[in-house]
This record gives sequence, C-alpha cells and structure tokens, in this order.
Amino acid sequence: MAVRVLPARDQQFPLFPSIGEYPVYDDIVYDGFDQPDERVRAYRDAIDDAVGDKIVLDIGTGRDALWAIHAARASARHVFAVEQQPQAAGQARQAIAAAGLTDRITVIEGLSTEVVLPEPAQVCISEIVGNISSAEGAIAALGDARHRLCRPDCVWIPFRIQTWAAAVDLSAHRPVIATESLPYLQQVFNAVGQLFDLRLCLGGPVGMLPVSGAAPVESIVFDHRRDPPPPDTASTVELTIDVPAARVTGLILWTRVAVTSYMAEIDTLTCDTRSWAPIYAPLSPDGIPVRRGDALTIAFERATSDDDLHPDYRLSLTWPRMALDPATWTSRHHSGDFRTTHLHRELFPAP
Repeated sequence: MAVRVLPARDQQFPLFPSIGEYPVYDDIVYDGFDQPDERVRAYRDAIDDAVGDKIVLDIGTGRDALWAIHAARASARHVFAVEQQPQAAGQARQAIAAAGLTDRITVIEGLSTEVVLPEPAQVCISEIVGNISSAEGAIAALGDARHRLCRPDCVWIPFRIQTWAAAVDLSAHRPVIATESLPYLQQVFNAVGQLFDLRLCLGGPVGMLPVSGAAPVESIVFDHRRDPPPPDTASTVELTIDVPAARVTGLILWTRVAVTSYMAEIDTLTCDTRSWAPIYAPLSPDGIPVRRGDALTIAFERATSDDDLHPDYRLSLTWPRMALDPATWTSRHHSGDFRTTHLHRELFPAP
C-alpha cells in the first residue's frame, strides 16, 4: 500500500487518522488524556459535584482509570470501572492499586453493552466522545447503560455532546498524512480488517481555516428527564460565507462537550485540550468558488452501522449558484470502500 506522507513539522495542516472509534490507544495517546487541561478540569469539577455517597459507573475507564479514581476520592460509595481492552483493564487495576482504592473501585473487563453490575449506578461517567461527537458509539452504549445499568434518575457526565461544522478553503495547502501517524493508520486498517476510506483529522492552527460561520449538525443530550437520543437522524443547517471570496474544498467537523448543564462548554476547536481533533470532510479538489454572503446548505445524516454501535455519516453541500449536483461526503465506520474520494485517491495512489 502506497501512502503519501510528510513529517508534521513540514506541513501547516497535517492529516492523521481518527483513532478513537476503533480504538487503537497507546501510551502516547493516554499520556495526552492525562494532561491537566480544560477537559480534565471540567470533568473533575462535575464529578466532585455529583458522586458523593453514590454508586458510579465509569464506561471506558482507560489505562489510568482517571475518572474512577477521582470519583472514589470525591467520596463515591463505589465505582464500577468498565474497560473493553484487556491490556488497559490490567493497567487500570494497577493504577487503582497504586492509589490504594481497590476496596472502592471494581474494574470490569468487557464491553459495557455486555456486562452486568451488582447494583444500578446513580452516576454514569464516560468519554465515549469522538472527533465527530457520536462516532465512538455513545448513543448506543449509553442508551444500553440507561436501560440496563443505571437508575432511572441517573446523573450523566457529560450532559451533552455536539458536532459543529464550518466551510474551509484548503486549496492553497494540499495536506498529506503525517509520517508520525503511520503506525496508527495501519492499526486502524488492522482493526477493521481491510483498507477503507478512514476519517482524517487536521492538525495545525485549524481555527484559522473556516471561511463561513459555524453551526451544529448533531446535538445529543444525556438526561433522565428527556427521551434517549435517537441513533439515526438527519439535520439541515445553513452556513454563510463571511470572507470576501474563497474556494470551499470541504468542511471541518468538530466536537463541543457540555460536561454538565451548568458549566461552560468545551469547544474542541479553540480550547487547550489534546483529546479531540477536527475531522476534514473533503468535498471538492479545486474548491467551490464562493463570495461573502453566499449561503451554503449542509445536509447531515447519521445512521447506525451494521455493528449496531458505531454510526455512518453522509454530508452534502448545496447553494443557489451551484450548477452541478450537490457535493457529498460519505464516511462509513468500517466499509470496504477504498479510494472513493479525491483526497483518498491522492493520499493512497494506485500501484
């Protein structure tokens, strides 16, 4: 398999694979999760407020059992920490033992959708939040937890996750995959079992790229007072071009997280966290010419894939002066479609 790569330091906007939905975490990734950034501070404050003398469920506890340990130290009565990856589950047990909390935290190895708890949880903590907010299966996994593992009045951390979109002009850059991310690229392909058009994140100062306003294309609320969020949905938003002229090559999609209903949201495009990165959805290799005031209509569709957990996505862009068919981007979690977009054909040249 040929791949076009360049070191990240030699690119303004390097590409790298989206890995959380597979997942292919290693110590480098987990070390990033441990950084005391805006995300960590928000989760700690929410846990401090919610868990006193409560039974807590931590879904996807990870290598360091970060939130399970914090919940126990914040006076949770007991924490059930679920982790599907055997190596990470073993490391979590070691971290809990080192913290002296083995009597307060129980690690349960397996998928949360397949485990049972000795008693229902009163607080559920998770970070099943993708670079597209729903991409890691939060809707299905937390819907199952709500039905089987939690009390009807369970408190959910986070409270809401959203995916926002904006039009971008990359016509002057042509980014390629960062050399440093090649091991993750291969691990994602191995996890799926075949080559496919995987989702690609943009690095660098991505906040300078939008040429339009931004709008949420999906908003998912976890709250016992509301109906569970639907797994499949469709929405339409309008983005207005706010620069004199540009060539729209695609959209960026990024996550905003409201850890609670009363705290400020974490906007992953502008905050200091390393836990999420914007996804680039390529739509036109040369760019669609636009000018200030043009209104772009973005249609967003989410549908659960055949694994009943991870979503597939479809985006389309239209605007009044567009003479051709809508520009579209389809991204399935594990489809065998390969080299179907112009960007993937550039990045993975045919032999």
